[in-house]
Amino acid sequence: MTYLLDTDTCIYWIKDINSVRTKVRQIGWEQIYICSITVAELYFGAYNSQRIVENLARAEDFIQNLPVVPLTTPALKKFGELKAELRRLGQPITEFDLLIASVALTENYILVTNNTRHYSRITGLQLENWTFP
Repeated sequence: MTYLLDTDTCIYWIKDINSVRTKVRQIGWEQIYICSITVAELYFGAYNSQRIVENLARAEDFIQNLPVVPLTTPALKKFGELKAELRRLGQPITEFDLLIASVALTENYILVTNNTRHYSRITGLQLENWTFP
């Protein structure tokens, strides 16, 4: 099994949340990925913080240790399909989250997030929450 970390889970790792760190060690880093959208969100969080230099260093240290999955044409196509479907249902999801979910779906990754209720609107998306045991 391979896992794609949502941005919130990355932040929990950076902030030393024990349950996330324990699960990562159990699974092994070789099964864990992040996508380019998550990288962008981590950089935004660092630059938008009160301690830019410190948070930028923490984000970059985290990012450099994981493979970053790019946005591919199939993921972008899936994004368009899902956005239209969720809009018709009156259940929109923010575009960055929808892009992350699209990458997880097209690459057949399990999305790891604390926001399972939000993402559960997406049919076929496999979810896990490592935040609280």
